[in-house]
Amino acid sequence: MRTLLLITILSVFIQSVFAQNEKVRVFLKNGSVFSGKVLDPDSPDVFKMKWRKNILVFPKTDIDTMLYRNTSNKLALVEVPWFFKVDGGVLPGNAENEESAPQFFHGSFNYGLTGNFFAGGGTGVEYYMEQTFIPAFANFEFKFRQTRFSPHLFLKAGYLFPGEVQQPSDLYDDNDSRNLPPKYLKASGGILLNPGFGITSMFGPNLGFSMAAGYRYHALNYSGKDKYELEQRYNRISLSLGLIFK
Repeated sequence: MRTLLLITILSVFIQSVFAQNEKVRVFLKNGSVFSGKVLDPDSPDVFKMKWRKNILVFPKTDIDTMLYRNTSNKLALVEVPWFFKVDGGVLPGNAENEESAPQFFHGSFNYGLTGNFFAGGGTGVEYYMEQTFIPAFANFEFKFRQTRFSPHLFLKAGYLFPGEVQQPSDLYDDNDSRNLPPKYLKASGGILLNPGFGITSMFGPNLGFSMAAGYRYHALNYSGKDKYELEQRYNRISLSLGLIFK
């Protein structure tokens, strides 16, 4: 509650200071769009602007997005406090590995804690060695600026859950009498860490595009009869493309 109050006070202060030097394009939730000059509001709950020869006043709850053009003539995008991202990509590794580039598909909902910092959670599906895993992760993103085009840092941290409880062992051989792992292993997943760097480009107020690269670490754990245990650790590059919805 205190954070929302502080944001409201800062917003009113900034608008009051720069009102005479800024032009704005307002996108309302009903689809209407107005362009004009920012005016001092009569109340912190409304937004006031000059459109053509008219003075318009909107409740802030009716506004979807605002695009400001300041004195430096740069179009700044005022972020709505949330976005939904869907992204997919590959995890390139050693070319000699049996699976050189596992695939992943993620979806996450993110909320703005500040103008540039977002936090949220997500899930999806990932494939390793013809096995399916379901990730559950926290997502953090920091944008360097509030513009249509902005670089950002991100971190995904969570856990991979197995899609199938039992996995066949690749090392088992019916014709081999050596002391090999059990024929089937119980999968229990493992931790997931994925920091990286990306670029966001907004096509408009509600749709954008992103591409990112980073470092990916995760561990997959298995167990079998006679207290057999196996841990597979992955250290790879992550490459992804995504769509952003607001």
